[in-house]
Amino acid sequence: MNRQQIYRLRARASGRERLAPVNADGVYIDRETGEEMEPVTRTLPLAPSESSLLRTPENLRACRRCDQLLGLDVSDCPYCGLRQPALEPGS
Repeated sequence: MNRQQIYRLRARASGRERLAPVNADGVYIDRETGEEMEPVTRTLPLAPSESSLLRTPENLRACRRCDQLLGLDVSDCPYCGLRQPALEPGS
């Protein structure tokens, strides 16, 4: 059981990103650039979850054009570039 939420952290100036669990009072520094990184979004699956894997079957959908599997949180297919439709609430 995964109880910790994973966040996408981003450095403002360079745009570098990292995935990591976040503490409310923590300061996160990019080890290569020395920039402060800030949480920008939570990743799927949302905690608590039975899995800590980012791309489990319940968090995937198929692209309408190329049928490649994509994360639910992806707007554009990285394989063919097609914009994906918005998900209906609860789906």
